Amino acid sequence: MNHSDAMDSAGAKAAGSDFKRALGHLAAPAVISAARIVTPLTSRGVKIAWFDVWNSTLDQVLDDLPAIPGCDRDLYRELTQPTSVQKRHALATESGRPTALISLRRRRRYWEPVAYQSLSGVIAPTSSPAALGRALHALGVEVRVEAGLDKSVVDLKPRSYWSPDNYRVDLQGDYEALWSRNHRKNVRKARQRCDEFMRLRVDDVGDLEWCCTQWSRVWESNDAEETVAAEDRLRFWRAFMKRQTADSPIQFHTLHLLDGGRRTAGTVLMCQDGAVLGQCIVRDPEYDGFWVGVRIMQASIEWAASAAYRQFDLGSGQDYKQSWGQPVAGRYGAIFRPLAVSALYRFGLL
Repeated sequence: MNHSDAMDSAGAKAAGSDFKRALGHLAAPAVISAARIVTPLTSRGVKIAWFDVWNSTLDQVLDDLPAIPGCDRDLYRELTQPTSVQKRHALATESGRPTALISLRRRRRYWEPVAYQSLSGVIAPTSSPAALGRALHALGVEVRVEAGLDKSVVDLKPRSYWSPDNYRVDLQGDYEALWSRNHRKNVRKARQRCDEFMRLRVDDVGDLEWCCTQWSRVWESNDAEETVAAEDRLRFWRAFMKRQTADSPIQFHTLHLLDGGRRTAGTVLMCQDGAVLGQCIVRDPEYDGFWVGVRIMQASIEWAASAAYRQFDLGSGQDYKQSWGQPVAGRYGAIFRPLAVSALYRFGLL
């Protein structure tokens, strides 16, 4: 399986005829609807019950299933609450016993777990990884987790999976020595320009909301529609930060640069198992001339090192990450979808 087979067939669309596009417009909804009905009926031993709204039945199931490590059930419930984006909840049972509770958020033509973009590495509460895999295959809908999973997702037998280069800063080594000469020069300039009149603030409650709002504004017009997660991010991270302690296995922290009382750049960091993950990194474009984006990245890495974390993970994607970290493997994305829906992509009808 490969990533190109999994992603939308934009090339096929561009090359396709008007007839093919018209055919896709007519055929795709029918095929998707049929897959949603037929797949659960042909899934051996797994029954799926769908709910449009979270309710007391799902509350009880969540209490009965093992909690997500590092995230108690009440915190996870924050992600199941209604937002302006459509959500659905799938209860999977085997022999009458709940085995997985998969809450999904609508994104473009497919669905993503409500934890995606808020709690890295998590798909859904489940009695076991094997049970989760069976439940995902029985849903009859397309579910994507585009990044942040570990290699164990391969055991869930997704329709497709991939492992792009991620970028990581080794905080236990001389990481600055690995930066290019030009990058080190830019980092020094950013520090000089910003530190003349800006200060750094850590874990202010209002900073979290500004960071999430700024991220949403920057990406709201992007075709990828990542900002469907914006409301969940703010609600979940705010609740998590209120309840976490110094001993919590997962912690979220914010760092922001300020010009007086005005925020110029900020980050939301997820800390777990000796690693810091940059979850949300934003800036005020009016301060781009002071290189606030570079300065907040440097400040975040320095903060992580000073707090004795071992590594700073930048994730994959944007090119700027290559300037800060070294490429590493081991983080995965995956797609679970019915075979009939895969055929639509393969023939350029989706």
